[in-house]
Amino acid sequence: MNQPSMSSTPTPPSLRERARTQLSSNAHDALVGRDASSALKVLFDLASSPDTAHDALALLHELQVHKVELDLQNEELLASRAELESTCQRQQLLHDAWPSAHITLDAAGSVLACNAQALACLQQTLPTLQGMPLASWLPIQDTPRLQAWLSQVQQTHTRQSLQLTLTVRGRAPQTVCAAACPNPLAPGVLITWVDVPPIE
Repeated sequence: MNQPSMSSTPTPPSLRERARTQLSSNAHDALVGRDASSALKVLFDLASSPDTAHDALALLHELQVHKVELDLQNEELLASRAELESTCQRQQLLHDAWPSAHITLDAAGSVLACNAQALACLQQTLPTLQGMPLASWLPIQDTPRLQAWLSQVQQTHTRQSLQLTLTVRGRAPQTVCAAACPNPLAPGVLITWVDVPPIE
């Protein structure tokens, strides 16, 4: 004779499932709303019931711990950002303080960035200088030599030196000893130069 099967007691939904059900229920839209404060109200309502108080308080503690973790992470991110900004400012001060001129060119030979010495040498402001080819300050007959020099630097990935004659409006031509190397961060070339001292 077959034993009648005993009906199994259904497993009650977990606290998280109940909270999700209440938060998604159309019947509770007016109560729950759309923001986090309404969701917390549902959680506190569950905590007020003896049947779900233990689980609700455990979940509330979990949320509080998670919030503290997020606050600590935010503090670390803010501290890291402040440190990076300070480091960037120090590097820019050092870059501008170098006694030699420094210029960063893109792959086409146009100016991307430079330091204060280069701006003073070329008598330009950075917004005016950016995007202009370095050849703009060389005699036109030197342009092929400059292009060959930059091409060799990029193709061989080696440091190359060259004397350049800079022509700045209102000033006598200025001979400089320049060195170039590939930009390690992006396609293009890094150039630095110093004045060639006059022969006495």
